[in-house]
Parts: sequence; C-alpha cells; structure tokens
Amino acid sequence: MIPLTPKEVVIRLARYVLGERRVHDYLIKRGIGLRQLGNGYYENSENENCANENSAIENSAFPGKQQLIFMADGKWMHGGLTDRLRGMASAYKFATEHNLDFRIFHTSPFSLQEVLQPNKVDWTIDEKQISRNCSIAKPVLLYREDFNNDSALERQLDDKHKQFHLYSCVDTLGEKFPDYFNELFKPSPLLEEQLRHYDFQLGTNYQSYSFRFQNKLGDFKEFKFKALSTKKKQKLLSAALQALQREIANSATPNALSQNKILVTADSPTFLAEAAKLPNVVTVKGESVHIDFNSSKNAADYLKSFTEFFLISRATKAKLYRNTKFNTYPSNFPKYAALLGHIPYEIVKD
Repeated sequence: MIPLTPKEVVIRLARYVLGERRVHDYLIKRGIGLRQLGNGYYENSENENCANENSAIENSAFPGKQQLIFMADGKWMHGGLTDRLRGMASAYKFATEHNLDFRIFHTSPFSLQEVLQPNKVDWTIDEKQISRNCSIAKPVLLYREDFNNDSALERQLDDKHKQFHLYSCVDTLGEKFPDYFNELFKPSPLLEEQLRHYDFQLGTNYQSYSFRFQNKLGDFKEFKFKALSTKKKQKLLSAALQALQREIANSATPNALSQNKILVTADSPTFLAEAAKLPNVVTVKGESVHIDFNSSKNAADYLKSFTEFFLISRATKAKLYRNTKFNTYPSNFPKYAALLGHIPYEIVKD
C-alpha cells in the first residue's frame, strides 16, 4: 500500500470533517487560482467590443445551447496523451448528458485536428468563437480522480454563462471509454498513412508489450524525474530486455516462417534500440516525446504516440511491464488503448 503524503492526509481529514462537496469545491477554486486559468478574461467595461462579441457568440453556429469546451491551450500542464484523450471523452459524455454543445480547443502544443479528426460529432471550434468575456465565459476545472467529478462540474455550471472552458484529465467513463472516443475521433489522413505502414509490418495476429521508464534510463525528458545511477540503469535495462525475450519465447510457434510479431512501445530510445534487435519485434520509428514537455508545434513530432496507441488497440492482447524493484511507472497508455480495442490487458510484474 502506497503511504499517504501529508497533503493527502489533510485532504482526507477535511473530507471527514467538512464533507466531500465543501472540500472538493474549495480544491477546485484553489486550483483555478493556482493555475491562473482566469487570466485573459475581461469584464464588459474593459473592452469596447464586448457587445459585438456577445452578439457574435449569440449568433454563432451554436445557437440555443450552452457550450462545454475542452481546453488544451497551454495555460497549464494538460497531462500526457492518455490523460487528454480520457479527459476529452469524459467531458463529451458529460455534455451529452446535460444537453450542452461540446467542442474541443486543442492547440497546445499542436492542433489536434492534424492527427485526430471528428468522426460522428463535430467538436471543432475556431479561436474566434471562444469568448474571453467573463460575462459570457468562465473557466472550470476537474483534476482529482478520487472525488465525484460529475457532481463537481455540475456545481460549476450556471444559467448566466454561454461557454464553460473545461480543463480536465479525469476519467468518468471506465469501460465506456471506447464508446465515446469512437463517436468523437477518427484518424486523420496523416495518422492513417502511418497505421497502414505498420499494419503491413505487424500482420493481423500480434501482441503488444509496453514499457514506461519515465527517464530512469536518462534518455526521456519529463518533468523533474531523475535518472538512475549507471549501474542501476544497466540492471533495469537488462531486466526489461529479459522480460521481453521471455515474451518472444512464449509466443514462438513451431513454424519459424509464421512467427507472430510483437509490437513494443516504450518511452526510452535506449531500450527501443535494443528491443528492435530482437526477432519478431516491431517498434514505431520516431522520437519519443511527452506531449506536455515538448515545445514543438509540429503535429508530426507527436505522431509516434498516436500511432502506438491505435496499433495497441488492434493487437490481440496488450501487456505492460512493471519492475517493482526500480518502481517503473504504472502507465495508463496501454490500458486505455486495450479498452479502445476491447482486447485483454495484463500487467507483468518483475
């Protein structure tokens, strides 16, 4: 059992004494302030164009409904790819249940539409259609999994505002993630081209094996995570490669010409380079980057992660390697990809 931090102890005590609702509302209000999500909004008296803006929003392509707009505009860290995808799908579910027009404004660090396009729902919105007038729009926030987030979001809505700008990476969907994801998204032509390339390499009967080192091998930029010592790096690298070799041996077939492929995904270029040398292993080419810690605005620089996500969803089974000695990260990336593809998912502990 993971020990509680002093902050978590205080929150649990406050929930017991004051109740979940009061504590959660306080945390959300405090979070909006700390993240400065209200920056950039103005009062009516501060902008002479506010009347024109109000009219433009009123007569826009979305008349008659309040809007819930999922925001990834760079005001704060928005989470990794999985965090964003589950946040968007959960926000869409909430919008459908509360008769809100749903949109996605994802411009940080790139335009989402270059990689994922609308499928059954048009979620696109132009920056000119987003109001910064605080009498029209307000920022709202969800960021903790351990509270009732649908209820908390309901309390942040009102009849006064026409737009609610949601910053969130929480999952309120569970097993229903693929239903809402597939209504929202389909691969763009850019992503489809990548997927066709690897579909040809992998065939139709492959498994996936994912590894998440979170800079423990010293080759992946993410927040302030530190690398292990040289000796420990080698031990972790060797252990992970041995686990992969066991998987290759277990998936072997009597006919060497019909060996099933294994898709290997990881955030470490060092590990991927070694894994690619093993028989029947397929890796997606390109640089491994974390979407929240890379400044490039070129969508192609993030294509690798999206390609891996969809390829995992098309596998027959997905696995995640966890090294308990070196406490490798319990990534949700293969878990949600497996959910999308309705395939078995397993965590392999070493």
